[in-house]
Formats: sequence, C-alpha cells, structure tokens
Amino acid sequence: MKLTIEHNIIKALLIVASKQDVRYYLKGVLIDVRAQDVTMVTTNGAVLLSVPYLGDVEGDRVVGQWIIPREALEAVKPCKAGRTVLPITVEIIPGAQTPDPERPGVTIKATDTITIAGATTTTTKPVDGRYPDWRRVMPAAASLEVAQFDPALVATFGDVHALLSGSTKSKPVVHHNGRGGALVSGLGRDALGVIMPLRVDADDMRHPGLPSWATA
Repeated sequence: MKLTIEHNIIKALLIVASKQDVRYYLKGVLIDVRAQDVTMVTTNGAVLLSVPYLGDVEGDRVVGQWIIPREALEAVKPCKAGRTVLPITVEIIPGAQTPDPERPGVTIKATDTITIAGATTTTTKPVDGRYPDWRRVMPAAASLEVAQFDPALVATFGDVHALLSGSTKSKPVVHHNGRGGALVSGLGRDALGVIMPLRVDADDMRHPGLPSWATA
C-alpha cells in the first residue's frame, strides 16, 4: 500500500508532533487507514492536527494504524523539479505470516515495514505503541464559552496554515469551547486541529486596571 504525500503536509504534521516526550508513540505521524478514508494525525498532548489523505491509495488497501517515527520522515529529502518540491511516497509493507513450528495451525506475523522515498530513501519499522484514540478528542460542537490559550500553541496553527493553505487571505478559526478542547478550522486541505485551553479562574480573568502611563 503506497501513499503519495506533499512535503508541506509532512512539514505541517511534524510541527505538531512531539519532539521530546516520554510518550514515545507521540513522536511520529499516525497513518490511520479505514475502509472509507485515510487520515494523517500528530499531537503533542496540547494540540492535535488531523489531515485527510485525498490522494489515491496504490496497491491493496490495508486497514490499520501505523506510527511513522519523525526521525525517518525528517531524514528523507524531497525531490525538486526546478522550484517545485515534489511529493514523497510512503509505502507500508505488511509483514509476512509464517506457520509457528511449535503450534500447529498458528501463524506468526512479522513486523510491518515502511519505506519513505523522495530524493533519498529510508526504511523503518512503525513505532511499537498504541496511538491515542484521536477521534474521541475531536469536539463535535462548540459551546462558544470564551477560553484562554497558550499564545505559542495558537501560533503553531498559524505555521500549519501557512504550509497547508499557502494563502495569506484566509486565517484559521478557533471555535471556543470553554474548558474543553477547541476545534481549529480553516487550516487548508480540509485539515482540522484541536487546541487545549489554559486553566484559568475568575480572578485571572479580571481586568488588572491601567497604569498611569497607559491612560490618556
């Protein structure tokens, strides 16, 4: 099963993926394949990015989830045609199944292999871990209760938008959801994000008053 992915999508996903985290399974890109769709997902626990794969799936579709290590994706440089950056390919090769010599009727499945190709090529194994159920995190509605967010996390989606949309006219929208995770739309390429709010109380929200130098 082979996917052809634009390099800017990979770059946007890696912005959100964890870099240093004891939750090693977050340090990569999830490829989530269902019978009806394919989605690429990254998160660092505070923000999440999900990008639908809109291209063709070459070969036999295999339903499942694979976490590609970020180091493998960063190691592959894309090909270029003049100033045009060409997509990279990600091929997921299911491990072979062989009979268990000690247990008749039982087969042993080898580890799957992932080949990433561009101007350079690397082969890796998927991260051995269970990715969080990201669809349960996606807010189905917005309460519109105003929330506070870490500015650095909000800026993350500005960078993602620049890579995915390539437009300066449109802007991402954060759909405020009180103390719950807020949906981020308008990122380009039908991508959706989630951002977790800061925990602040009423005292933090009160206006601090203006000092004399800031008044007319």
